[in-house]
Amino acid sequence: MTLNMKAIRFDTEIPEIPEALPVVHCTAPDFEARARGVEGLAERLDLGKLHEVDTEHGRARTSKRGTVEVFAASGAVWSETTVHDEEGRDEFLDWPDLEKARDRDGEAVLTLGEKAAARAMDLAAELAEIGQFDMKHATRPELRLVQVAEADDKGEPLRSGAGEATVVMGYELEGLPVIGAGAKTLVDMIPGDGGVIPTGAINVWRQPRGVGKVRIGGQEAALAAGLLEDPDLMIAAEKGGRITIQRMRLGLMAMPAAVFQGVLFPALEYEARVDFPDRKQDHYFIGRVAPVAGAKAYAELGLGSAHFSLGMN
Repeated sequence: MTLNMKAIRFDTEIPEIPEALPVVHCTAPDFEARARGVEGLAERLDLGKLHEVDTEHGRARTSKRGTVEVFAASGAVWSETTVHDEEGRDEFLDWPDLEKARDRDGEAVLTLGEKAAARAMDLAAELAEIGQFDMKHATRPELRLVQVAEADDKGEPLRSGAGEATVVMGYELEGLPVIGAGAKTLVDMIPGDGGVIPTGAINVWRQPRGVGKVRIGGQEAALAAGLLEDPDLMIAAEKGGRITIQRMRLGLMAMPAAVFQGVLFPALEYEARVDFPDRKQDHYFIGRVAPVAGAKAYAELGLGSAHFSLGMN
C-alpha cells in the first residue's frame, strides 16, 4: 500500500525539490586520527590518569573521573566528566545572570545573560579546538539551557531555575542542512570558578570526500520515495486517522554515530500529527526522516544500501 496525497494535510510548505540532489561521499576518522584530540579533551576535562579499553562501539580512554570514547563506525568523539555528578550537584545551578525570554513556541524560558552567554560560546570554541573537531562546515552555534522546575504535591510551582547549558552546532553541505543524529557538535557546561566549567563534549561528523548527484524526479517523486511509504502513516490512515504534516525540511541524512555510512544522502525530515475525529482527545505525533530517492536511482550511481530506504524516529 502507498499513501495517497489526498490522505495528508500539509500545514507547512513542501520544500522545493529539484530533478537531482547531491550525495556526499564521506569517511570516518579512525582512532589514531582522533588521538591528539582525545588527549586534549581528557586533559581539559581533568580526567586524571587514564587507561584504554575496548567498548561496544569503539575504543575509549577512561578513568574514575570520566571518559573519552571514539566510535569506530563514524569516528565520533563522546566525552564526559562525572566529577560534578559525584559531588551531588543540585539540579538548580547558580548561574550569575539569568534572564527571562521566549522560546520559538512563545513559551516563557530562562536564558543566560550576555556575559555568561559569551563565556559559554568562548568555552565551546575552546573545546572544539582542543578536541580537533572539524568545524569547517559547522553552522552558527546556539545556546540551550535546561529548564528546571519544582512543584508541591498539588502541582503548584514552588520555584524555577536553570540547569546545565549546552552550546549546539549543526552542519551544512552543498547548501543543505545535514540532518539526523550523525552531524552535530555539543559542548556541555555548568557555572563555577567565576565562569563556566566544561562537563563534556560530543562531535559526530564524517569527513566529506566528494560529491555526486542522484536523480530525484521532482517533488512528487520525492514524496513517493519515502513519506508516502511511511508504514506508521499508512497504519494511521487505515485506522481512520487524520494526518497533518506540521514541519518539514530537506537535508542530507547523517546516520547515528554507531552506524557505518559512506554516503550522506538527500532526505526529508518531517513531523506529523495524527488525529482521530471521533475521539477529540486522541492524537499522537510521528517524527521521521525519509529518503527522497529510491534504490533504482542509487543503483544508477553504483550505490546500494538499506539506509536509502530507512525511515527513522
